[in-house]
Amino acid sequence: MAKELIALVSLALATPAMAQLADQVDLKKPERPVPGADEAMIVLRPHAPGMAGDNRILFYRYDPATGKVAVDAKGQPVGTKITYSYTVFGGKKGEKALRVAILPAGDYVLAGRTFNMTYTDVFCLGAPQFRLEPGSVTYIGDFEMLALEKMADGGRRNAMRYSADIADARAQFAAAYPDMVDRLQTWSPTNGATFQCLGDEFVAYAVPDPAKP
Repeated sequence: MAKELIALVSLALATPAMAQLADQVDLKKPERPVPGADEAMIVLRPHAPGMAGDNRILFYRYDPATGKVAVDAKGQPVGTKITYSYTVFGGKKGEKALRVAILPAGDYVLAGRTFNMTYTDVFCLGAPQFRLEPGSVTYIGDFEMLALEKMADGGRRNAMRYSADIADARAQFAAAYPDMVDRLQTWSPTNGATFQCLGDEFVAYAVPDPAKP
């Protein structure tokens, strides 16, 4: 299982921008919505062993031809936000909490994260880009939220550790969507996508190649 710790180093500051994004499926409810003909599903597992609060991972619609994320009439990004907290949709400290979102098929970037609703790190200086085909069910990975993590240079910064375990994720997904578990596949990201910087801190974020051990 590949793991990589990427520090979220502040490179610039701007006026905060709160994205107008759709929330993930609430798996505590009995309803189990499925993707429509022109929709796709993403699956991921955030966790935060030593960190409370409302933390979100952001995915924006992306146009590879123009290098821009889609925005609405108010100039806010279009996409989805995956929430991990101990108050929203439950969640136990340290557990890998299954999160699912249904969104239009198309191109996306792993665009950033919010920490405790106080600021947003946006990966506009380089982010993983990926495509969701209609009807696809795609496992993105596991994301460990870290606050003021000690780095190799001795400094402390906010960070997000990425890992992937498709077998374990598939077992957890099967409990929520037993009829769809055979459709669950890993994503195929390409690092380095840049786009307009809409947030508080502008950084780059890269993930390991899922094809490599």
